[in-house]
Amino acid sequence: MTPPPLAAAPGVGSSGQKLDEQGYPVIGRMPRAARPQASDETVQQTEQRYARVEARGGGNPDAAYRRDVAELQALAASQQAEADRVLAPAPADAASSRAQ
Repeated sequence: MTPPPLAAAPGVGSSGQKLDEQGYPVIGRMPRAARPQASDETVQQTEQRYARVEARGGGNPDAAYRRDVAELQALAASQQAEADRVLAPAPADAASSRAQ
């Protein structure tokens, strides 16, 4: 005996999923032919455009990187020296700490 709510349910049919000849689901559309390739002219134009962008870029990126690193290291050293100067005990503090 089937319970009443299940008896009213519609029958199970095909999901509509397309299957290949081996029974596996087909996801998306299979290509019929290769996509057209870029022409030699298009490739040449793209290379020229990239060369112009590179020329405007401003030289060797390694040199710019090293320059930026040196600048940041100098800034860090100057900030460390300033912090050491500010946090150093005053001469009077050093003398009073020895007396204790």
